Amino acid sequence: MTDGVAHGWTRKAVTRGREQVVGLVRDELDRGGVPRGPLPVVVLAGPLGGGGTTVLDKLWTEFFEKSLSVRLDVADAQSVEDIVLAAVQGWRRRISGIPRIDFPRTSMIFKALSFDDDGSGREGFEAYLQARPQDAAVRTALRDWAHRAAPMLPPDQQVFTETLAELLGALQSAVSRRRNKDVLRWLADYGPPDGSSGYDRLWEQRRLHQQHTDGSARAVGKMLCAALLADTRAAFQRHDRLRNALLLLDNADSVKGDLFLDLLTECRRESHSEQAEPDAVLVVAVRHSPVHAARMGVPVASDDARQLSLHRGENTAPRWWIPIRLTDLTKSDDVVPMCSSSVLGSDYRDADFLHDLTGGHPEAVDRLADLLRDAPAAYGPRTLLTEPLPPRHNWPSRWPPDDGTDTTVEDYLLKRTLPQDLAVLPDGRIDPEANPDLDAMAVLAATPGLRRGACTAVFHFLGWTANANAAQLRLTSGLWLDETADGAAGRLHPLIALLLRRWLARKPEVWRDTHTAYAAHYSRPQDASLRHHHTLALVEPSHREPMTTVIGHLERELDRAAATEDWLTVLGAVTEAPNRVRTTGDPRSFVTTLAGVAESGDRRQSVTRLAISRWLFHDRYFDPARRLAQSIANEYERLAEYVPDNEVLFTEAGKYRRIENEWKG
Repeated sequence: MTDGVAHGWTRKAVTRGREQVVGLVRDELDRGGVPRGPLPVVVLAGPLGGGGTTVLDKLWTEFFEKSLSVRLDVADAQSVEDIVLAAVQGWRRRISGIPRIDFPRTSMIFKALSFDDDGSGREGFEAYLQARPQDAAVRTALRDWAHRAAPMLPPDQQVFTETLAELLGALQSAVSRRRNKDVLRWLADYGPPDGSSGYDRLWEQRRLHQQHTDGSARAVGKMLCAALLADTRAAFQRHDRLRNALLLLDNADSVKGDLFLDLLTECRRESHSEQAEPDAVLVVAVRHSPVHAARMGVPVASDDARQLSLHRGENTAPRWWIPIRLTDLTKSDDVVPMCSSSVLGSDYRDADFLHDLTGGHPEAVDRLADLLRDAPAAYGPRTLLTEPLPPRHNWPSRWPPDDGTDTTVEDYLLKRTLPQDLAVLPDGRIDPEANPDLDAMAVLAATPGLRRGACTAVFHFLGWTANANAAQLRLTSGLWLDETADGAAGRLHPLIALLLRRWLARKPEVWRDTHTAYAAHYSRPQDASLRHHHTLALVEPSHREPMTTVIGHLERELDRAAATEDWLTVLGAVTEAPNRVRTTGDPRSFVTTLAGVAESGDRRQSVTRLAISRWLFHDRYFDPARRLAQSIANEYERLAEYVPDNEVLFTEAGKYRRIENEWKG
């Protein structure tokens, strides 16, 4: 990463809403004099592959040579101390024309915490603090911290490339004789006014560090955060023309990353209450789990980020957090520029297909667009997910390092989007037989609204011990499922819906048992649409009996509907059912094979062909070129002969005629 460009998704560096976030950060890095007030933590929330890392890529690329900035991946951080040490090391890199920060307070605390006691106790401790780096090197535990903190940094800044004496030398030089008195005074003033000296505070912190409890870790971490902010505050007061310092954190919803941000904010609150000058650190943190609204506030969409202000008025309380929800990509503005293939006739058509398939998920769009562009013969629209990945040496450089597994595109996406919920074989492949969490999520996602009561009944039918609440929590915690205020399931992300549906379809018996059980559960008259929704999901060329049941229901509903619009609502609810059918031919021919040929004067046949055409049209992977739009329009027009208020049917037919005309040729 010596060129300053991080690995990540960079086909189009920033897409929908992301440029707004970059603009917000750019505005707040530029300042006149000291910061106007405490800077809030900017939290970017999105599912895995949702574009948060892309924003960090862009911010790092733009500012790594223009301001004091550091980028950390804290996914595997073992302690807050590790994060602070990595931040100090990153900020100490040399940038032309920008003074370095010495971090005297932070350095002295680290030196104290790393003291390896040989039995000399307090006397040896103070001697160690004052020893030369070469002498202190034999009595320090800093080596372990250096190796733990290193992986968080870009490779060219990792502290394990330095000798231990050099690292201690950097810490020692920061605590010079001139500054030693100021640092000790700050340490003495930290905490309750009990007459403790600076050395007393350091000895107490070292004692707490040795306890290895949650409470002691929090106390030590908080003091380090306070020292880190105090050091930057002092440095920027001496150089008030500098831009604010930038701290970029990826995977900040890890246990230690979350604690670090909490402690940083707690220190800022206390400094503000004591009327201290604001520190100069702007934190941008990416998380792939929900934002705690009570703690951070309600997230705003990234599209509107530039309209935010990181500061309140002089007489209002500071804002400690700015949560921003990363939105999915739009088709016209974002996905079309990313597509340079034309397997469906044009780049716009390919973009339309990819957007429908992925719901605008940034990484999925990028990966699939690569495959369609680079190997269109191998990765056609109907084989895009089931084909093996290309050889590793053909992967674009921005793709993440591979795990050495030969896998399909579909499994690759599963491993990228749901890594914590997958069981894998020793060779890295997804285990097809032992993935209970994935199975449970797929069964839950199989019913509209992800009704947990119905799902629990299906689990009982299947003889599974799975828990519907746990399955929903997994989806929600990964930001793949939006919940209402009362905890009910809202929108399931289209990409996850696709992957879970296709996972369930790999096991024909489980698919049939799942939809049979759901159909049996929805036995009340008011649940008739749900019952027939799941009944339709059972239809296959070798198993057409459920189709007769569904068509009979739709005909009865057409007779009893007070208005044709009411019947269209029923038709839509039923035909949104998933399917596990496949074809390599024209989807229109498949409809004829399954539902029979079109016949004028036969209402039942029109209902049958309309229902089957809409059902399969709903699955974009089955009909990537939109060919079934013609069949749907035809059957709406035929059915209009039998319906008095038929204008609504002609209107529906017109919608599909327009789609048909757009996709001709």
